Amino acid sequence: MEHMEYMQYIEYLPYLLIPLGLFLLYNGIKYTLRFAKSKMLFEMPYVNKEGNFQLDESGTYGIWLSGKMFTKAPIGEFGFAIVNEQTGKRISIMPSIMRTRVNGFTNSRIELYTFSANAGSYTLSLTNDPSLLDTVSGALGKVVSKKAVDYTQFSIQIYKNKPTILLFLCTWLIILGFFSFVGGIILAVLTGTKI
Repeated sequence: MEHMEYMQYIEYLPYLLIPLGLFLLYNGIKYTLRFAKSKMLFEMPYVNKEGNFQLDESGTYGIWLSGKMFTKAPIGEFGFAIVNEQTGKRISIMPSIMRTRVNGFTNSRIELYTFSANAGSYTLSLTNDPSLLDTVSGALGKVVSKKAVDYTQFSIQIYKNKPTILLFLCTWLIILGFFSFVGGIILAVLTGTKI
């Protein structure tokens, strides 16, 4: 008798798992796309070495390196300096430890640094003092590829910073949604439940 009741509950499980899986998949993909399609606030070709940008609101921002996929990047060759044009004060920047990467079909971008700043005008300059993390990454890149860097293929971009934990959560939503959906379908087939 208990076995029959157990089987009855199992037959209803696909009705829960499949919609739950679709809900999680939809939201995971939706928020991942929002994360990837953040509005770019500033872009400067790498070869320019310096540029001016305006921030309309106070907050935390990310400095990204963007370039063609599958090409050697100049990571480890440069650092950054950001100066407030009104006060002349240098803004403190922090290397991104858990680096967020966004890939398109032909281009890729990676967040290298973050900084907090008030609304105002700023000057961004490339310097010769990369972070330790960049220096190590650059050294590994030289071991992997001896090709010269084509600096014209890269640009520096600034985006509003979004916590990496959000991308992590979105990824898990997609994974859980997929397994819930597929598990619900497999369970329906095994139990002969009509969906």
